[in-house]
Amino acid sequence: MAGMALTVGPSFTVAGYLTTAPPDFDTECEATLYAADSLVGHAAFWRAYLTGPLGADRAADHALPVGAAERNEMDAVLDDPERWPAVPVRLAGDDRMWIVYRNFESDAGLDFVRVSPDRPVQVHDLAQDCGSSSMTWADLLALAEVPDERLSWAQRFVLLLPLLEPQELPDDAGAVIDRALDGIGAANRAAVVAELLDALDWQTH
Repeated sequence: MAGMALTVGPSFTVAGYLTTAPPDFDTECEATLYAADSLVGHAAFWRAYLTGPLGADRAADHALPVGAAERNEMDAVLDDPERWPAVPVRLAGDDRMWIVYRNFESDAGLDFVRVSPDRPVQVHDLAQDCGSSSMTWADLLALAEVPDERLSWAQRFVLLLPLLEPQELPDDAGAVIDRALDGIGAANRAAVVAELLDALDWQTH
């Protein structure tokens, strides 16, 4: 679908989440982020999320088919080096997770930035810290249930899914993932579930 008119914003900073500033990129400063709440309403966003941080490359195209123009427009927004999109996920209490598309040309990646009122900011780089997350399946289920005026249970579950540490999962894990995929509008879900379990190195009892 062409002409989605995707936008992000307004801009903001997170205290303690730093980047380096031009022209020499030797000086640290707080990174300017752009609120990207609206992107989760598009199938192209979920296709990109399934194929990117979640690694379901083969199945996602059939699960969330989008046209080339729509896919390219979403990719341009998510990969914009001038405007880093950040998707907020409310956590327990006053904590919040910002999922930040860190679009450095030579160091692009996805950062999970946890902001708490009583602790320093915590940054989990999905690529560099692979396997170091301490999120258990029980943690994920509990966080997905946190009330959120912006995101549904399914959206929260899928957004936080990359943080799940490698572990043996319960028998119903596949069914829970299937339910979440259904909630974001995915078809061909059995193939996506199988690819997710394989890509993220999970096992079920």
